[in-house]
Amino acid sequence: MKQLLALFSLGLLALAQEVVVYPGFAEVKEPVVLPPGAWVYLAGEKLSRMAPGSLRLLGVEEVERIYQGSAVLFRYQGEGPATLRYLYTGLTGEIFYTLEEGTLTLWARLRLEGEPLEAKRLTLLAGEAPLLEAPSAPKAALRAFAEGGPIPESPFGLFRYELPPRKLLPGTTEVPFLKGEVQPERLLRYQGPFRTEKLLPLERGYRFRAPFPLAPGNLEAVEGGLFLGQAFLPATPKGEAAEVWLGKDLEARLFRSVSLLSRTEKEATYRVETRLENPYPYPVTLLLSETFPEPFRLDFPTATLLPQGYRLELALKPKEARTLTYRLTLPR
Repeated sequence: MKQLLALFSLGLLALAQEVVVYPGFAEVKEPVVLPPGAWVYLAGEKLSRMAPGSLRLLGVEEVERIYQGSAVLFRYQGEGPATLRYLYTGLTGEIFYTLEEGTLTLWARLRLEGEPLEAKRLTLLAGEAPLLEAPSAPKAALRAFAEGGPIPESPFGLFRYELPPRKLLPGTTEVPFLKGEVQPERLLRYQGPFRTEKLLPLERGYRFRAPFPLAPGNLEAVEGGLFLGQAFLPATPKGEAAEVWLGKDLEARLFRSVSLLSRTEKEATYRVETRLENPYPYPVTLLLSETFPEPFRLDFPTATLLPQGYRLELALKPKEARTLTYRLTLPR
């Protein structure tokens, strides 16, 4: 083995690599120049963070690999330029967003353990790419948003973002790499089962057209220098409407009044009034969606009727108040 280590000097590892970062690992490709027949790769501590079976030489026909400590002996047919490729769990990445004064910024958060990596080409992929469980690897690669809770399945697969070349240093690096101007529409929402309380809580949120493809991730919203909260932004193709919800609104409320119109042995009919007073000096859009116990009958001409209830979207001017009325018939 000591004699074979001399072959290492004949295979010059390039300083710059192609790096593709996934949520739970990275694919690294290092250009090498191989001597004829055999070459020793001194992987060092990186070897313990490589996914088993992922280390390979591209560009030659491999005959065998022998692992001894942190060194790997490759035997192959061929010589000259080739590529050393491996999956590395010591480098992970995720995306997040900031929305401030109409500017949506997409950030990359890269976490590196071990020695620095010089990436002449750096790509970030957001989404799910499974990696089988191994002692030195995570159970699954989808870890980008674990801190924000469960992530709904995305029908859009992997989102690919090209980042500027850079030297990746140990620790956490955050880089803004895409910006787009948006015109956020302020939203208030109630969705849930039919309720008869006098006051119904509302959620506040934003809706805007995606200026570029949006991978699922956390968003931080700031308006007028005031931090409004963090929320989950779902996957959204470019040009489609994205919605983000920031939790309970502290000022707006729905006022509800329910009165009995008629009653028989089998059913009762009610008049339901729902009133919203926009407390803000800017327009808002109200989104209402209610479900009812079955069977039911609903007379609500201005709403879109659904098998389980209705949905309605309503624009309100600054300080405007609107009252919505419908007739609801339920079994007794």
